[in-house]
Amino acid sequence: MPVPSASAATPLPRPVTPTPTRGGSEPATTWYTSTTAVAAARRMAAAGTVGDPACSMAAVGRPDPSLVPQGGRIGIGHYGHYWCLIW
Repeated sequence: MPVPSASAATPLPRPVTPTPTRGGSEPATTWYTSTTAVAAARRMAAAGTVGDPACSMAAVGRPDPSLVPQGGRIGIGHYGHYWCLIW
């Protein structure tokens, strides 16, 4: 399957945004821009492949936030269509 070019527009999640709690029972998740995740996304884009040892989750295109743990902090980084999430 071809990988989209890094120059195409990629929708961005809003970093440093707490995820709402569910009925007050789960802690909020804090999303923030991570320099480590950005560097990993750049490496993936340069290699043209998904996956980097620094990433807990890597994706081409927008990652699905429902696949990440709730609560705590999640570092995000992107370069073109490549994304790295660290928790």
